[in-house]
Amino acid sequence: MTDAPQTHLDSIFVGFDGSAPSEAALEWAAEQASLEGRPLVLVHAVAPLSSGAAASLGSLGIDTLRLREDILADAEALLERARKRATAGRPDLEVHQMARIADPRETLLSLAGEDRLVVVGSRGMGPVRSLLLGSVSLALTKHASGPVVIVRPNRAAEAPGDVLVAVALDGTDGPVLDLAFRVASFRGQQLTVLHCFWDASQVSSGSADVPDDEPGLEDLRAQISKLVEASQAAYPSVPVHLQLARGFVDARLLEASRHTGLVVLGHQRKPLLGELVYGSVAPQVVEASACSVAVVGLADPEH
Repeated sequence: MTDAPQTHLDSIFVGFDGSAPSEAALEWAAEQASLEGRPLVLVHAVAPLSSGAAASLGSLGIDTLRLREDILADAEALLERARKRATAGRPDLEVHQMARIADPRETLLSLAGEDRLVVVGSRGMGPVRSLLLGSVSLALTKHASGPVVIVRPNRAAEAPGDVLVAVALDGTDGPVLDLAFRVASFRGQQLTVLHCFWDASQVSSGSADVPDDEPGLEDLRAQISKLVEASQAAYPSVPVHLQLARGFVDARLLEASRHTGLVVLGHQRKPLLGELVYGSVAPQVVEASACSVAVVGLADPEH
C-alpha cells in the first residue's frame, strides 16, 4: 500500500476507480492541483470481504491473504496508470498514491478536512438508485467535514464555463466563498454570487432572478457586497457579479447548472438520523445538477 504523507494537509485528493466518471474527476483534480501548485493524491479503496465471504472462500481453498495482496497490487497498477494520465502535460505536478482495502466512502470521508479538497466523479444515478445502492458522492456531500467537488463527466470535456456560488447570509458563508473565489481565480473564470430569498407575494413556484436595478433591496445588496469584500481583496482578478433571486434556492441552482461550469454551496452536516428526517438543498443539487458541484461541509451550529 502506498500512502499519502501526513504532512500534505493541503493536498487535493481524488477518488479513482478507472470508470469514466472517475477519469473526469481525475482530470479536474489534476488541473486544479497543477494550477495551485498543490500535491495530488490518487485514492483507490476496495471494500473488504465480509467475514462470511472470507469463510466461504477459505472453505474452497482460496488463500484470502494472497487475494488481499493481489487486490492491492491491482489497485497500485490502476493508480500508476492514473498517475501517468494526471502528469501528462504537467511534469511538475507532485502525485502520491493511496491504495486501501476499506469502504470507499469511509476512506474519502476520513481524508476530508478544511485544508483538503476531495474530488470524486458522479454517475448521475438519480435519487432512487442512489438510495438503494449507496453513493460515494452523496455520502461525501452529506457528511464530509470540508470541501468536496463532484464532477459531472458529461460536462467535463466541454468549455469549463464560470462559477456560481450560493450564499445564505447566515454567518456560515466564509468557507463557501473562499472555495468559489479560489477556483474562479486559478481557472480565470467569472464568479456569480447568488442569494435566493423567499417572497410569497411574488413567487408561487420555482425561482426568478431579481433585476439589478429593482428598488427596495438596497440593504440586502449592501449586505452581500460587504460579505464578499474580503474575498474580493484576496482574489482581485476575479470578475464578480452579485445576483438576487426569489423563490426556491434548489430550483434556481439547478437552472443555473445548465449554463454554469461549477455550482458552489454550503451544507450543514447533521447526524445520520437527521439526514433521514430533514431534507437538504445540497444533496438535491448534487443529484440533479447538469454541471459539476462543489459542496463545503459546515458544522451544524447546534452541535
